[in-house]
Amino acid sequence: MLDKLIKYFVYETKGYITKTQLIKFLYLADLYSVKWTGKQLTELDWYYYKYGPWHEDIDAALNKMNGKEIIQESHSNTTLIKLGAEAVSSDDLELPVSLKLVLDNITREWAGSDKLSQLLDYVYSTAPMLEVKGIHKPDEKVRLNLQTEREKLISELGLESGWI
Repeated sequence: MLDKLIKYFVYETKGYITKTQLIKFLYLADLYSVKWTGKQLTELDWYYYKYGPWHEDIDAALNKMNGKEIIQESHSNTTLIKLGAEAVSSDDLELPVSLKLVLDNITREWAGSDKLSQLLDYVYSTAPMLEVKGIHKPDEKVRLNLQTEREKLISELGLESGWI
C-alpha cells in the first residue's frame, strides 16, 4: 500500500511535491485511517525523528521508484518528487473510492509550496506528535503511537472506545 499511496500523492499533485510534504501526507493518511477505523493503511511503524514523523521504508520505496514512476531532484535542502517516465494515472492504482476521498482531502488541503508551513504546524499539533515532542530530542528515533489520535477523538465525542 505504501507504494500506491506515494504514487497517488505524486500523481495527484502532478509531480509538484517535496519529499517533506510527501512524508507528511503519508503520515496523515495513516493517522486519519487510524483515527476513524483503528487501522493504518501502511505497515509503517512511524517514528518521531529529525522534528517530524518518519520511517526509513519511505526512502527505500522512493529509491525503488526513482527514475521510473517518479524522479527525485535535490535542490539546496529540498528534494522534489516529480513524475517519472513510467507514471500512470492515479485511477490505474485501483484504490477504493472511500480512500481516494480521504487522500484527495489531504492533497486539496495541504498541496502547494505556499502551504508547507501550515502543513508542518498541523502535523506537529497531532496527538502522536504532541506526545513525544518536547520530551525527546530531534536526533532520537522515538516510535509514534497513532492510536492516541483515535483516543483523542473518542474522548472529544464523549464515547467509550467500542463505539467507533
